[in-house]
Amino acid sequence: MTLTAICAKVSLPAFSIKHPEAFQVSASLPIPQPSTLAGALTYCLGTWEKIGLKAKTKTENLLLAARAKLLSKVTVPTPIILRRFRVLDKGLEKGKTKGSEEKPFEEACKALSQNDFMAFRKKIEGELTDAFYREYLTTTSLNCIWVVKEPLNHEILYLLQRLGDTESLVTVTEAWSCECREVSLENPSTEYPLSLDLNILKALEGSYMTVKMHDEKRSKLKIYYLPCSKEVLTTANGVKYFTYTPTKVEIKLEKPTKFFEVEGRIVAEVSGRNG
Repeated sequence: MTLTAICAKVSLPAFSIKHPEAFQVSASLPIPQPSTLAGALTYCLGTWEKIGLKAKTKTENLLLAARAKLLSKVTVPTPIILRRFRVLDKGLEKGKTKGSEEKPFEEACKALSQNDFMAFRKKIEGELTDAFYREYLTTTSLNCIWVVKEPLNHEILYLLQRLGDTESLVTVTEAWSCECREVSLENPSTEYPLSLDLNILKALEGSYMTVKMHDEKRSKLKIYYLPCSKEVLTTANGVKYFTYTPTKVEIKLEKPTKFFEVEGRIVAEVSGRNG
């Protein structure tokens, strides 16, 4: 099997990828999880080849690994209150008004047709909206890599519009293809998240975070070691704020283990075929 990889540099003015174990307040992961990147590739394939939902099966058959790393020296997480309109879902549910069988959106349209603008606004801007806390990361750029079983046209990545949350619009500034190979290493170093077998892990050196993320197939949550540090910085007027900074980790294993190497860098473990 000839391995290859397609890569993209992605600019994200602000993005949010909900931590899979977050509840109520949607805390964000510092990078896209493998399943998010797999979904992004599926969207690009489906749009490029005009095959719609069939792209999911094609991605599952092609994709071996998908990883991302921060390129920005400083990325700042910021909690916000997000207010959204729910016209297309709540607006088409059965109305809550006592004795009324009309749906909220139908009631709003009826009020508008009668020039009752206050009732219209009350329905649209009150009943058909909600708000919740969400964490966004700002001033971010990423390097994303997809390891696949056969060559793909890297230009499909320019179709990518968002990563993660609906409001997380992105711009692909560069895309390219490159060779990938499997290497067997006992002491690798990496700037990309790895999921390692605890039975063979001896030590990790460097600054890193331990996070749970969905794998490429979204079949289960796995522990990933993410080369990234979370620090507290202070502005000139004394305001403290969190930042994420990309790092590099040195790994020591009990025995040689297989990894994917792209452009001379270790990007992912070879799942199910280590040793």
